[in-house]
Amino acid sequence: MAVQWMIFAAVMLITLALLCCALVVLMANTLLRPNRMTDARATWILKRLSPRDLNLDFEELSFDVRDERTAKPLKIRAWWIPAGAPATKTMLLIHGYADAKVGGIAWAPAIHSCGWNILAIDLRAHGESGGVHSTAGFWERHDVNQVLNQFRAGRPRQTHRLAIFGVSLGAAVALAATVERDPCDIAGVILESPFGDYRRAITAHGRMRGLPQGIIRDAAVRLAEMISGADFRAVRPEDLVKQVKCPVMLIQAGDDPFILDDDYQAMAAAVCSRGNALDVVWQVDRAGHVLSLAVSPQEFVARLCAFLDSLPAPMASRSAAEVGEQTRRDEVSSPTTSQ
Repeated sequence: MAVQWMIFAAVMLITLALLCCALVVLMANTLLRPNRMTDARATWILKRLSPRDLNLDFEELSFDVRDERTAKPLKIRAWWIPAGAPATKTMLLIHGYADAKVGGIAWAPAIHSCGWNILAIDLRAHGESGGVHSTAGFWERHDVNQVLNQFRAGRPRQTHRLAIFGVSLGAAVALAATVERDPCDIAGVILESPFGDYRRAITAHGRMRGLPQGIIRDAAVRLAEMISGADFRAVRPEDLVKQVKCPVMLIQAGDDPFILDDDYQAMAAAVCSRGNALDVVWQVDRAGHVLSLAVSPQEFVARLCAFLDSLPAPMASRSAAEVGEQTRRDEVSSPTTSQ
């Protein structure tokens, strides 16, 4: 009888271990492979398929960049949404996790009201872009900078001044990309509902879904890093924001279930520690995750335009030839355009 109980206990332990391993693999794959925002999902969730559904003129763009992980070509899809009147200011608009440019354009009318053109992109592994893994900004930063180099080389007049608007995951990507650019190249960065540390964001999401924490979560994160070749700690927004040279506007939702309190506070403290007089920290008490615009639309536009108007003129502007040389160093081709 004792032997039978030992065998039963051993079988149960092995089964539990296998279940834990399966859960770790599942969680890692969930982190790396977000659900694509397909046309069907966009129609059902967002009730739109393109900027035209918001009465915005646009042009479809496709950028061929070099995947820094695999050294293979990677296609990044985008929409060019010019301002109503000719403008020399362009905002790169970066969506959040499991979203796409079709979701990101919710902020397009507000940005247009400030007189800026918009370049909205699909991050790798999202929307219509190529790529398999989403990596919290680690590999995405290289994609974004190659896109900016290509686009600026092709449209130097419209991109005399560049800024970046990042939403949630997009905010992390915005910071990671900006840190690696020339200090005079990006006029400002707007961060909507950012996390300060990807691991803390994973914890918040896990709690909402009732997923295990502790060792299993840590093992899933580590496995995701091993599979993707990324280091999530290397692109922590609360660290990167201190390195950004341009002004930063931080918009935090006060009722955000996807951001833990300590993450929320760490990000605000990091921005405040910069000592830049042009920085803005705006906390919208009643807003949920990425819903500040919906809660306070008029104040949102007023604050956004005030921040953008306060940005200093570029100290130096690289010529198209200089940007073209950078593009050639990136070993990428020019973007292709189609209607």
